[in-house]
Amino acid sequence: MGGEEGESFSVAGTSASGGTLSISVPGGGSSSTAGGGGGARTTCRKDVTVKFHLMKAQVVAHAYPRQHTLEEVKEHIACKFQVKSKFLVLRQAGAELPGHRRLEELCVSEYNVCDLELLLSEPARDENVQLNLKLYYRNLTLPDIITVRIAGEDGKPSRDVVVEIENQVITKPFVGGYINKQNNVEYHHAFTQTGPPADRLARPGTKFSRDTQTVCERTTTTTIPRCQAVQHSGLAVAERKVPDGPCRQPLPYETAQELERRKDVAGKVLLIQRNFRRVLWQRLVKKSAAEWRALQQRQQANEAGAQESKTLAHNKTAVARAYPKTNEEFDALFAQIHCWKENEMKLIREKYSGAPKIAEMNILLDKEIQLLNGVERQRRAIRREQLEEVVERQLVKISEPKRWVGYNNRVIEMETPQTQRARFLLVYYRRLKMALPPSAGGDPQEHMALLDELADVIVQENHPATEELENLLQRERKLLLCHLRTEDLSILRKRQLTLLADIIRTDPEKARERPVTKLCRKCKKLRPANAFTVHTRQRSADVCGQCTSLLGSTVDIAVYRSILRAIRRDERKRGSLASYAFIIQENDIKHIVENIWHGHSVISNDTDRADLMLPRWNVAQDWSPWNCICLTEQETRAHLKLQRLDRFYQPSVLKEIQSKHALARSVFGQLREIDQEFTESGDWWQVGLDEKLV
Repeated sequence: MGGEEGESFSVAGTSASGGTLSISVPGGGSSSTAGGGGGARTTCRKDVTVKFHLMKAQVVAHAYPRQHTLEEVKEHIACKFQVKSKFLVLRQAGAELPGHRRLEELCVSEYNVCDLELLLSEPARDENVQLNLKLYYRNLTLPDIITVRIAGEDGKPSRDVVVEIENQVITKPFVGGYINKQNNVEYHHAFTQTGPPADRLARPGTKFSRDTQTVCERTTTTTIPRCQAVQHSGLAVAERKVPDGPCRQPLPYETAQELERRKDVAGKVLLIQRNFRRVLWQRLVKKSAAEWRALQQRQQANEAGAQESKTLAHNKTAVARAYPKTNEEFDALFAQIHCWKENEMKLIREKYSGAPKIAEMNILLDKEIQLLNGVERQRRAIRREQLEEVVERQLVKISEPKRWVGYNNRVIEMETPQTQRARFLLVYYRRLKMALPPSAGGDPQEHMALLDELADVIVQENHPATEELENLLQRERKLLLCHLRTEDLSILRKRQLTLLADIIRTDPEKARERPVTKLCRKCKKLRPANAFTVHTRQRSADVCGQCTSLLGSTVDIAVYRSILRAIRRDERKRGSLASYAFIIQENDIKHIVENIWHGHSVISNDTDRADLMLPRWNVAQDWSPWNCICLTEQETRAHLKLQRLDRFYQPSVLKEIQSKHALARSVFGQLREIDQEFTESGDWWQVGLDEKLV
């Protein structure tokens, strides 16, 4: 060693896995002793340890020969990370290194360590390629180097010991083999084998060695237990003494053909095969019969479910026509009356002419007027009953505190000035609604005090209707002094409750703001913007909803609503990317069925609106007015299973469908602009009928 401080030495040995372990200590000179030859030889490290610095301060290292180029190094590290080498970039000191340079030409430290930066190229970032360390360590079976830091002695600084592991397979001795004469492949006998499992080693008893093979011998009796007759060649043999007792006579000689015919092996094989095929056939018949019964049961269940759904829909329709409550149910009644009128007029035209025809038309007109008046009276009565409940629910909803789900799924409630004001005024609303005038048995002084108190409260509100309500309260106070009856004050009381409810519903901060109104083209009145009917085929909303309802509905709109719900349900199930089915309305569906498809199925010409549907024409594309077809429910199930439409539909039918699609594309031309707005916002799945999800 010579006492020099910067020496380097190496200690070579064999690891447990068959590799060579070398330990190098950085220093100036070098000396080493290896093997058992007795001669000393000077060694130096032939490999260069390359440290690859990744992003996020991650480092991996490998040892490579000095003659390796950077392209070979890049191929090796790309195989470890399972990426393509063209996506990797090697840098040193901020400069990119070419692939033809060798490791010995780079800037290598005195410890044979080369620091390189491993980065990804621009194409790799575009294709979302990443360097995964978990994948790298999963593919790494044995580390190349290990760096160990040794603390210095006597005040000397600490040193880094670089441990390099060289994986070398041991040389196995040749213990024999053989060569295949057909393909000349040489096979060697194994020298080492995997040892026995641990549980066998732990058991007491016989031990088995992997280096030797043993054969167990045993003695068995081969002689027969009794005497038998044998055949011989007829040579002279010595006489043997026959034992006393019965002796078995030999059977006549049987040839091989006779033995084969007697055993009949081929016949028995044929019998077994025939019986086996019969068993397989019986199993197949039983399995097919079970599948057929299951299909029959499933078909019967589907038919029963469809029949039950039709029965429920029919019962619901009958109940709605007998006891209508909503505007749609009353429109259905008006449509039914219109259909009845058309049928009666058709019969009158066929049977009568002249004066009898005019008389029958007058009678039909009187009957129609009576039916329409009856339906309208029922409609107004239902509306009066529902109006008070709707107003009460609205006021209660406004007076409730704001609620939301906060931390740890706790419901948080917050009282705002608006909710407190609404709850305060709701008390007076209920007191005024339940108060009885003196003519109905109430206390006059108490009722006067309620009116005065309510007048004082109303004065403090900032609403345009406060002055009118205050005048109505003063008028009722004066009329009570005249001892009027309850029936005379009913209209005045309704007007007071309406104004008070309007004050409660209105936000004080927005009370003085004038609402956005538009002029109705039919009634020539200013209506709020939300009172106008809108559909996707119109350019501007110019007819209010009240004038639209006065025109009367000649078709039951509930049928088209069910068709639209079926379309949206199917599109939501398929994960539609377009919003055509979610922004289209019932009137548009009515226009598609009546004006484009003329109210009948393309295949069967069925005109029952309750059984018609508008499925996709091309199942692979999203639904739209120009990608649908009018079919019945049963035809829709069969149509959605088709892959090639031109194989099942005639050319004339295909041409007719294409013309109807072109007509729909021209009618709903502006629907694409609306679809673009809804698609960019991503909110079209929240669109439904009556602000409800389908």
